[in-house]
Amino acid sequence: MKRYFGVFLSAPLFLIGLGIFIYFQSQAAGTFNQTRDRLMLIAANNALSISADEVFSIPLEDRSEGTPEYLAVYQKLLRIKEANPFVKYVYIMTSTNQPGVLQYVIDADPVPQIITAKCPTALPGDKYDANRFPEMLKAFEGPSADKKISADEWGMFLSGYAPIKDINGRTVAILGVDFDAANLKTRQNKAHFAGQVALFMGIFSFIILGFSFAQPR
Repeated sequence: MKRYFGVFLSAPLFLIGLGIFIYFQSQAAGTFNQTRDRLMLIAANNALSISADEVFSIPLEDRSEGTPEYLAVYQKLLRIKEANPFVKYVYIMTSTNQPGVLQYVIDADPVPQIITAKCPTALPGDKYDANRFPEMLKAFEGPSADKKISADEWGMFLSGYAPIKDINGRTVAILGVDFDAANLKTRQNKAHFAGQVALFMGIFSFIILGFSFAQPR
């Protein structure tokens, strides 16, 4: 009888710990998914404002910077960032003859206060290995966004992507928008840790109380 009484007392502690664990996990997942959906929507909506002709008008070489064609699209990318201040990078990429390797058409600089020596601007024609980011490659088929926070030489990001199509519906390039996810990653880690601690304490209390009442007196 005492054994069942111990389980009866400790079960609520376990359920509370489990509930807290689920709450923290769902909060972290909810924030991540909301950010991911927002980035995908920003990319999809703004890709419609960039034409294939504008992309084709920019030669994929360093000297393209400063040309009227380059600056016209560059200004569009800057307006995307101005309308979405939480976005750090906006860029256009096109494919190459190497599987999974893309090349920059335009990379809009981050705003001046967050430029560092470690976040250079990619020039037209610069290659980028996208094999690490499957959702980036899927953007040639339709809007997509990273399913996890990833890091590259520019930092730690969560990104959304969308195709830029010609009048025949053929994808000629993709538009990418990057959110600096370092703080989001920290919050995720804290939420996971807090949830795991709560779950552990619930299990520990369940075992200790159950064991205590199970002992003969």
